[in-house]
Amino acid sequence: MQISLLGWLGPAYLAAVSVPLAIFDIKQRRLPNKLVLPGFLVVWPAQLGLSIYLGHFNRIGTAALCCLALLAIGIMVNRIGAIGMGDVKLLALMGQCFGWWGLWPVLLAVAFGIVVAALFVLGSLALKRLKAGSTIPLGPYLLAGCLAASLQIYFGEAVVTLPA
Repeated sequence: MQISLLGWLGPAYLAAVSVPLAIFDIKQRRLPNKLVLPGFLVVWPAQLGLSIYLGHFNRIGTAALCCLALLAIGIMVNRIGAIGMGDVKLLALMGQCFGWWGLWPVLLAVAFGIVVAALFVLGSLALKRLKAGSTIPLGPYLLAGCLAASLQIYFGEAVVTLPA
């Protein structure tokens, strides 16, 4: 199925803001709205236009459901104090961007980011660079997950495959 370049606007936007977002999160432990929220203004119109043009309304529906699901999960995790609201909004944007291609890229992006963050924390705890109860900025790891999902979409099954 041929996908127009409009489908890549979301991942391209995330790639464009990933370095400033990572720097903000590392230095200030926050992901500014002025970098995260405009992504929705880029992605939604592009996906809607592409859905109308291609007649694939299931794609924008899947993207919207992924966005809402990650928003809801993020809010629940935020309520227990495990992540910040910037991370919640970034998760929602990731769901909207990668949900266009289905559930697998969304799961890959989120899981990759969380697993890499967990490995960093475990390694830092083992090396005594972090103490129990310390916090880390999650944004850079989630953005690394975005890169992994983008590579998966671009290169297809050659990057990551599910066992049969």
